[in-house]
Amino acid sequence: MIEKYLKLGVRFRWNKPRNVDGPRDGSIVDGVRNTSPLTYIGLGEVVDPVLMSTHVNTLGLRMNVPVQHKWLDYTPGKTARVPIGPYDVFTGFMSGCIIARWYDRGVNYVGHVGTVESDPAANRLVKRTFAFAMPRGTTGFNPALAWTYNELSQISQQFQTPKIPNICGLVTTQGDFYSVVMFSDGANEWYCGGAKRVPPITHDTLKLQMLRVD
Repeated sequence: MIEKYLKLGVRFRWNKPRNVDGPRDGSIVDGVRNTSPLTYIGLGEVVDPVLMSTHVNTLGLRMNVPVQHKWLDYTPGKTARVPIGPYDVFTGFMSGCIIARWYDRGVNYVGHVGTVESDPAANRLVKRTFAFAMPRGTTGFNPALAWTYNELSQISQQFQTPKIPNICGLVTTQGDFYSVVMFSDGANEWYCGGAKRVPPITHDTLKLQMLRVD
C-alpha cells in the first residue's frame, strides 16, 4: 500500500495524467488515462520526523524506482471509474469531488465523481446521476475536506519558498481512504506533504450529500 511512502519530505518524479474533457452529461465511464510512474527521487528540505530516525529503505523506497499504483481520471461532469487491485488507486487534483468505492457484478470499483465548481448545472447532474446509480454498500469521502486551511498553510510555510498545495485522493486495496498533499517542486517533480486517513461516508449519508442543492 503506497500510503506508507506518502510522508512529508518524500520527493517524486511524476508527470500527472491530464484531465479527460468531454461532454458533461453525468454518465459513469471507465478510466482511459494510463498510469504515470510515480518515481522516488529522494528527500527534500523539509522531512517528516519519522524519516529522520529511519532509513527510507525500510519503507520500501528505492532511488529512481516507481511506486506502483493505478491512476483514476478526473473527468469533469462525469464519474470515472477503475477496478481496484492489484494496486492502490490514486486520483486528483481535488477541490470538492467525492471519491467512492463500490461493488458492481462482483467487481470492486473506485470512482471519481467529477464535479465542476464553475459549472453548477454539470455539478448537479453528475452528483444526482451517481447518487441514484450507486449500489447499496457504496462508501466515499471528500479528500479536499480532510485538511484545514491552517494545516496546509503550516506545511507550505515550512519550505524556504512556500509552495501551493494540491490535494489527491487515495483508495487502498484494503478499502481505506486517504487524502494526500502534493506540492509542485519544478518540472515534473513533486514534494509530498503527507497523507491523512479519512473515515468513510456511508451510503445513505453520501446519497443525501450529493442530492443536496448547493
